[in-house]
Amino acid sequence: MTDQRLSRRRVLGTVAGAGTASLAGCPLFSPGADSETTAVEPEAARELATRFAPTLYFDENEPWFPTDPRPYTSEQDGETVVTGFDALDGYHAAFTGSEPPAPMLFYNAVSYEDSPLVAVQFWVYSAFDQFTTNFHWHDWEVLHVFVDTETDEPQLYVASSHSRKVPNNEFLDPDPGTVPRILTELGSHSSALSLNDAESEFQRVSDSGGLADITNSAIETVEDIAAIPFAYGLPRDEGSRLPYLVPEYEGAPLYEHDDLPSVERSDLVSEALTVRSLETLTDSLPELPNRETGLVFDHAERSGTDADIEYELAPTAEIEHITDFTGPQLSFEFAVPEFGEDAVSGHISTTGAPWGQARYENPAADISEPNHRSALADRYDAIGEAAAVNTVVASVSEAVSDDDAPEGEGVTTQSSAFEGVALLESDPEAVPTFGGVAAVTDVPAGDHRLTVNRAGAAPTANRCQSPTTACRRRPASTGRFPWSHASTHGSSNSTPPTPTAS
Repeated sequence: MTDQRLSRRRVLGTVAGAGTASLAGCPLFSPGADSETTAVEPEAARELATRFAPTLYFDENEPWFPTDPRPYTSEQDGETVVTGFDALDGYHAAFTGSEPPAPMLFYNAVSYEDSPLVAVQFWVYSAFDQFTTNFHWHDWEVLHVFVDTETDEPQLYVASSHSRKVPNNEFLDPDPGTVPRILTELGSHSSALSLNDAESEFQRVSDSGGLADITNSAIETVEDIAAIPFAYGLPRDEGSRLPYLVPEYEGAPLYEHDDLPSVERSDLVSEALTVRSLETLTDSLPELPNRETGLVFDHAERSGTDADIEYELAPTAEIEHITDFTGPQLSFEFAVPEFGEDAVSGHISTTGAPWGQARYENPAADISEPNHRSALADRYDAIGEAAAVNTVVASVSEAVSDDDAPEGEGVTTQSSAFEGVALLESDPEAVPTFGGVAAVTDVPAGDHRLTVNRAGAAPTANRCQSPTTACRRRPASTGRFPWSHASTHGSSNSTPPTPTAS
């Protein structure tokens, strides 16, 4: 907990009883180009996929597991598509027992020209995404495994996080004898790596000589979060309280829609983790359970596995005829602050097909840790130096009355009780917090406004300028919520030999 005594009048005068954040931003490297890639021969691709196929650990409350989207395809205007209604209803219609329908992962392998570097990707499809900051039809997550075919050793694991604006979970130079393990975030399927001895737990930093699960750089600019490695991770596994929301369509909860007869309330994230109204919340918020592991998935051809579910592997080439994954825009169940719904509409519709994304042909495009990209660039001419990256970091704290202050005229700050949502409005994309930290990467130069909101607190916004990050407080709407406080930090570092994420 970070304590700082402030004048109550000063807080009321500057933030109008709202929550704010401390901000920092910095640019990193000059851009560099990667070599072209070509598809790995089918037999070699299958061998790589079988060797590195991950073990996946799911939350005990997870409703949507890796599956095959092909049963839910339809023809529209001469193209093969998967609609959100067909996928969600069809999945739950088929999920009649204890085993999820058609457990499957898809793989794609590419080699970089004139280089021994190969990347094998594992694409995971889920019928729906329901998370605290967003929800949408369909969900594609990916694990990239970069392998040196001359040494036969993996170089880098890159596990996808919530969005392109949230740092991925990455590990440089993993043990060649260790199968990648993925801890999947409930509802959103964000992928946290697990390489330590506690197979079903996420370890952000090394503990008692054990292995940390990510090698991402630590945040260094903001003092009270300087020791936190810069990646989203797995908040509920780290003890964070994380409320979920119920998606709505055409004025009613999604499970009440006529086109979803097979979907019931119990098919969504558990009610024990769900917030149904912001208006009635006070600082007495419901207890939310931490993450507990439920089903464990492993590749069917791996010997000696004790997984609950065995999944099949198939090349993405078998499903590239699907041109799109569609669905109408969803809504939050209750009114959200003005910054929210329209600005993040991309988060509540669909995610499209992987084979239309740059990272499909060039997996290195998904490396979010500059040190990792530089390490590969030093080893392989095929990989360019890290591109210029501006990052905004927000450390969210809560200002509450200080009983020790004379005449009740003081407040003190403490850690936020709940994880929140941050939105960089100049390039709208919502990101979740982890341990009270919001990190938005790949921020374009210019003026921005970062808005922070969470259950039980009024929203607030700070102005900042990237990359030099000159920030100013902006009063936000008042409400029946705890006060919050922020201090402001700024830095610029254009040519660091060892980059910092700040």
